[in-house]
Amino acid sequence: MQKLSDNTGATTSEKVISIFLLKNTVLVIKFFGMKKKILLTALILFLIGFQNASFAQMQTIQMDPIYMHFDNGRALPAEESFIIHAPVQEHIDMVKMQISNREFERRVLYENVWIRKNGEDLQTAILPNYFILRSGSDYNIRFLYYVKITETERLQINEMLNATAHTYLQSNIQQKDNRYEFQNSPASLYNSLNSILSEGMMNFKTRPGTAEPRFSGIVENMLRTLSRLRIKDDETTEANLDILLRQISNEITMLSNSYEFVIDDVVTIMNYPTERKTSALAVNAGYGGVYNSGNFSDLSYYSAPYVGIDLPLGSRAFAGKFWGNTSLSAGVFLSKFENSSTRVVSGPLIDLPIYASLNYRTFRFLKLQAGATLLEEKDLLNDTSSLLVRPFVGLSIEFNIWLGGNR
Repeated sequence: MQKLSDNTGATTSEKVISIFLLKNTVLVIKFFGMKKKILLTALILFLIGFQNASFAQMQTIQMDPIYMHFDNGRALPAEESFIIHAPVQEHIDMVKMQISNREFERRVLYENVWIRKNGEDLQTAILPNYFILRSGSDYNIRFLYYVKITETERLQINEMLNATAHTYLQSNIQQKDNRYEFQNSPASLYNSLNSILSEGMMNFKTRPGTAEPRFSGIVENMLRTLSRLRIKDDETTEANLDILLRQISNEITMLSNSYEFVIDDVVTIMNYPTERKTSALAVNAGYGGVYNSGNFSDLSYYSAPYVGIDLPLGSRAFAGKFWGNTSLSAGVFLSKFENSSTRVVSGPLIDLPIYASLNYRTFRFLKLQAGATLLEEKDLLNDTSSLLVRPFVGLSIEFNIWLGGNR
């Protein structure tokens, strides 16, 4: 049994979770004693450095547009981010990558865009993928290659959109007696005009971050006004419907100027597999302190190394950071806590202390654990025993034992 000297004071509550975890780590270190403090501190610093180094790396995958695969047919990484390198020709100015698990027209799970900067002569588009792919699944991946719109193409765009929009309105708005007769409501006509714009510009693209171009609210208000208007004898059609058509033509010119790129080529890789992750058993090994009695001024506790099995509360890739870092654990301490001629403190069933805990991963492999320990205290003189439950805290390192495969 060990004693902790009276040199600790109460600490104020912290708002930041990292500070909270650090304070709990310090408490564990105090449990272990001064001789173990240097070793534990070195271990923590090593794990922090290893954590930062490992997070700084992302796999790089090479796309082959001829054979329609990645890295000579290798499955895509699952449950982690990666970078795709896609070859581009000199005239290509933008590449958009899209990922879907069905038809792209129905659903796009993720997309990213690479744009060539002025003066660059790169032959590779760098497209990071931060969408986490599921293990053992198939995904469709599409690469759309764009070039910049020429002035000739822009004039053709204006002519096409003007002709389509004007024909549509003139067929749906007709003068009858002293009013305009609408075949559809003003709201429906306005939505149809925007559909004409989006469908007509399907192969064209604005610069990333730009909102999808739409006709202004002025056009919608003019349609509503026109539907209620009563034409007087001294008014002409030109003063009403033609004003709307001119407004639409002016807006088409402005909207078409917002489009900068046009599709040059499309490469679609269908039903491409992801790697199948091997199942792993998470095992933790650490050092913990078990409370026995007293308070901070006269703390009595036991300490020993322990091993256990982890049960995660959620996948780190899909359940979010908090739940992905939280787990339940059960295991045993590797030695009895007190063994004298008259008294033994161990555990039931296997003669070793048994624990259960709630764990939180503070770094990549380092876990802070807090829970309860089941002890059996035997009095050898009176030949009696009693079961005790005591709280404990500990620090552990997690290892994965792969189930199957040769990893």
